[in-house]
Amino acid sequence: MQRDHVVLRARSAMAVLLATVLVGAGCADRDEPGPDRQTRVDQALQRYADGALGKDGVSTTPTRHLLAGTDELAGGTEVTLWVTDPVASSETTPRCYYLDLEEQSGWVSGFGGCGGTDDQVTLNRSNEIVFGTVGRWPAATVRISRGGPSTDITVTGGWFLVPSGLTGVSDSSYSIELVDADGRTICTVRNLTPPASVTPVT
Repeated sequence: MQRDHVVLRARSAMAVLLATVLVGAGCADRDEPGPDRQTRVDQALQRYADGALGKDGVSTTPTRHLLAGTDELAGGTEVTLWVTDPVASSETTPRCYYLDLEEQSGWVSGFGGCGGTDDQVTLNRSNEIVFGTVGRWPAATVRISRGGPSTDITVTGGWFLVPSGLTGVSDSSYSIELVDADGRTICTVRNLTPPASVTPVT
């Protein structure tokens, strides 16, 4: 899965955009305000999707995306996870994600990428942020724990964002139970330490 990173600080008088993207780096005009969150998300996901065209059978780009999770880190940073809407996609459309981070100081940053779908449950980590995907499994919820009480997290577009209170330290391992819309357990994976992927056995 390809991954990209964007950093932005918005000020009242100017905005500076630093981007390492598939097509190069860009800089916003100094007199223009920085883009709002929705614009950042739209631009990032479009860029990732355009970069995936022609790779691994990808021939179309996503037309819609969904908000898959929100959280606030200990320092006050707001985190939102955005993903491709699978209902508006096909087998030839890449499944993309973008994590947008907005600090109280005005700094914003984000990262994401695109990939295909498979039967693996994947858990990713970036510092305090843990997020994952259920692949093709028809899970409506994941029930996740680190050895203590479990927490139910809604799955949107195949993705989920783990609450910061449950992320633990960098070497924390997780048990993840996939639950369908009727509340039935589909499968369970254990001892998953991000970044990691596993194909569950039902």
